[in-house]
Amino acid sequence: MGTLNVGGHFANTEEMDIIEQQRLAALIEITEQHNKEVTQLKSRLEAAEQKAEKLDKLVKSSESELKNLRASNPDRLKKQVKRLQEQNRGLTGENNTLKSKQKQLTQQLNSSKQEVEQLQADLKEKEDKGSED
Repeated sequence: MGTLNVGGHFANTEEMDIIEQQRLAALIEITEQHNKEVTQLKSRLEAAEQKAEKLDKLVKSSESELKNLRASNPDRLKKQVKRLQEQNRGLTGENNTLKSKQKQLTQQLNSSKQEVEQLQADLKEKEDKGSED
């Protein structure tokens, strides 16, 4: 005898196992997609951090150059420093956005992993009960 499912029809344990396996497969696919997205975001984050570090170095170098050349051409150097500061702000904002997105995806991934682990444990428990009967 089967169990009553949501649609009001009786389903046997094989059908339930197939549904459970399909659900697990979907969760695994979602987890893999999240892993892929997290990897891509980590890569973008690392690239943005490297750009930010380069720009920080460039700004510091420019500030040093500014001290040396201020008397000869202050307007050009002021514009360059402003441009570099704007670039730095933009990259810092992008970096923070990517960090936030990475944190969100990591939380989703961890949640999906926990759900997959629970479903696998439930499925194993059902299989163990089925083999005992």
